[in-house]
Amino acid sequence: LHLFDVDYDGGFRESATTIKGQEALLVRDTPVGNIGVTTCYDLRFPELYTALRRAGANVLLVPSAFMPSTGEAHWHVLLRARAVETQCYVAAAAQAGRHNEKR
Repeated sequence: LHLFDVDYDGGFRESATTIKGQEALLVRDTPVGNIGVTTCYDLRFPELYTALRRAGANVLLVPSAFMPSTGEAHWHVLLRARAVETQCYVAAAAQAGRHNEKR
């Protein structure tokens, strides 16, 4: 739902190539439960994860392409915070290697 547009660490404008989501995505009745699907920048907005939990999520997915400096400072602590706040399992795949010329 949230796009990453910053002038930090060389800058990045996700909105230049990506359209913002309009509503939270909950995939129901999978073999592992109800899955809330988000992206990396969404991780900074705890109310989204609370809403997914209230809608029935048991697992939260968070694929990511964090920038090196912000990822190192925030990635693990924010994942743990969302898990504690919602009492959900959190599955988070982080990018490895180069994504583009800026990260």
